[in-house]
Amino acid sequence: MRFWAFAFCAVVTVWGQPQSSTTRTYTFDANGTRQLASEGTTANGSSAQAVQNLNGGLSPIEKVEERVLREDAVGRVIERIIRPYDANGQAGSPQKVQIEERKRPDGSKSIETQVYYGNISGGFSLAEKTTSVARTAGNVETIETQVARPTVNGSVELVERKQARIETGDKTKQELLTVERRDANGNFLPALREVKQTQQQNGKTIETVTEYIAGFSGQLQLNGQSVAETQKRPDSTEIRQVTIFGMSSPGRPNSDKPQLREQQIIERRTANGQTIESLSIRRPAVDNPANLGPAQRISEKVCTGACK
Repeated sequence: MRFWAFAFCAVVTVWGQPQSSTTRTYTFDANGTRQLASEGTTANGSSAQAVQNLNGGLSPIEKVEERVLREDAVGRVIERIIRPYDANGQAGSPQKVQIEERKRPDGSKSIETQVYYGNISGGFSLAEKTTSVARTAGNVETIETQVARPTVNGSVELVERKQARIETGDKTKQELLTVERRDANGNFLPALREVKQTQQQNGKTIETVTEYIAGFSGQLQLNGQSVAETQKRPDSTEIRQVTIFGMSSPGRPNSDKPQLREQQIIERRTANGQTIESLSIRRPAVDNPANLGPAQRISEKVCTGACK
């Protein structure tokens, strides 16, 4: 499941003061031994990601530099330079992302994001342009997004349209995302539909996400569903339990009804200036697919500083 964040990443505000943090991710082997897998740092608007190499050290995989080009009462423009690295630690061709957020007179907000890839001449060429407009009326927010990419003849062509609707109640939230993509004939056809329902119930936050994707016939069909329950303990530890259903499951044939695939258990706690997030997974037994087996520890993130 994609979950909901990806639908609105283009319209999330980028305003705020830069803060620093370090996040180390550890994985666990079959014997439960913990080992460092990756490290991420953020500071002054820049970030860096590194993974463990064969020698046991850390090799960079990406660095991001960010700066504000313009900021005023109407909005601001941010530029990000993304520098990827290969498995040998050699820098690859950089990418540039320019984000312009504007506050409109009618109260709506727009974000235009342009992605450029480094070219052989040492400059940058436009790879994608995304424009999102968010409007709010009462307790309903709508977001319209258009994605365009360059064509072989040098023009920029619309290739994807997204529409999102978020209705917020007292203890509920209803969210709907629809995505249309351009086919070879220039027609926009339904490609994805996601429905998310959130409610507060007995001290828990329950989120149900249902996903539909285009099948061979071109019609949308059920692809999967997830149910997440989040609850805080008296000691402020947050427990999130995500049960995932799909139309297929490893080791079993496809079905016309969702099948239990796995359950993720995410525990987040803060202690001694660190925020620790651990992930465990339970999967169905092969001989009893309706029941989940014991939990297996997968990873643990340890963050210090300004952790989100």
